[in-house]
Amino acid sequence: MKKLIVLTAAIAALLLCHEARATTAGGNYSVGLGPVGNIFVIDSNPELSPGVGGYLYFDYRWSPQFSTQFGVIVTTEDGQGISAGDNGIEFLGIPTFDLKFYVLSEPSRWDPYGLIGIGVYAVTEGSNSNGTLAVGIGADLGLGTDFYISERFSVGLAAVFRSIGLIDSTSGPNNGTALFPFTMMGNVAYHF
Repeated sequence: MKKLIVLTAAIAALLLCHEARATTAGGNYSVGLGPVGNIFVIDSNPELSPGVGGYLYFDYRWSPQFSTQFGVIVTTEDGQGISAGDNGIEFLGIPTFDLKFYVLSEPSRWDPYGLIGIGVYAVTEGSNSNGTLAVGIGADLGLGTDFYISERFSVGLAAVFRSIGLIDSTSGPNNGTALFPFTMMGNVAYHF
């Protein structure tokens, strides 16, 4: 327990003593990557269980309070409920595009933001060949924050809700489905 308290105090002292700047101190561009976890808040077809994966992004901060971000998301999900036994389904966001609004106008180590965006999404066929393959367009809305470790490096967390309409076949009257994932994301970014 003492080691944990000492470690926490040392990290807090380091963070308070080290001066870092958000916004364009490290540059207007950043690239980052991190883990992603999805929880599907409304059951659909396919009915997907929570899954994990990762994402990669490029961000251009064209104003102290605005940036645009292009990204790629890949997660692996297993089926549940009506889709039980259909495992290894890939949930893809290729590409996603977000407009981010940064709340603070002055440089700070913490850089909270809101985001809104769109993307092209796909669900691949899983372990069962049952017509899981679907492609469509979706919108997202979220909140996040970045923490600047230095002028060049930051870490961040975000929570994003997505509403995605998918077309799963071109035959028959019922060829559409929808997914509603709540996505939790972490990242490490390099600013240049």
